[in-house]
Amino acid sequence: MRISRAGLIPVLVLPNGQVMSESAAITLHLADLTGRDDLVPRPGAPERAAFLRWLIFLVAQVYPCFTFGDDPARFLSEAPAQAELGEAVAARLQELWTVLDGVVGAPWFPGERFSALDIYAAAITNWKPGPEWFQANAPRIWSIAQAAAARPAITPAWRRNFA
Repeated sequence: MRISRAGLIPVLVLPNGQVMSESAAITLHLADLTGRDDLVPRPGAPERAAFLRWLIFLVAQVYPCFTFGDDPARFLSEAPAQAELGEAVAARLQELWTVLDGVVGAPWFPGERFSALDIYAAAITNWKPGPEWFQANAPRIWSIAQAAAARPAITPAWRRNFA
């Protein structure tokens, strides 16, 4: 059964039956709904602006590389152009990760505070360009991703999805 007419994942079905997609929107909505700030800094928190910047950067800059790069045929009809697009997207993705590796904090993405950004990093490092690339070329992001995946609340999901 397709919950999202556009075939998007993840989706959240709200109590009124409305379907919400877009991971950043879901993340912010759940933080607002629960009133919790353990994964999303509250408005006014010193790290809020940077959190929002990098959350949107991930979904606006990094995610499209997967959309276009994973199946270029969805966007182009000529085979040579598809190969060129795939190569260009892979290079852009590596460039974006290199930029991010230079700005992430320690021990967590935003610095001293664990957040949803760390979970994003942990998930995405399992995608292209792959764990080996992150270990060699984006060691700060790799370290954050490994620490996030090892958190007791997250480990079961990682075993189901990435083991």
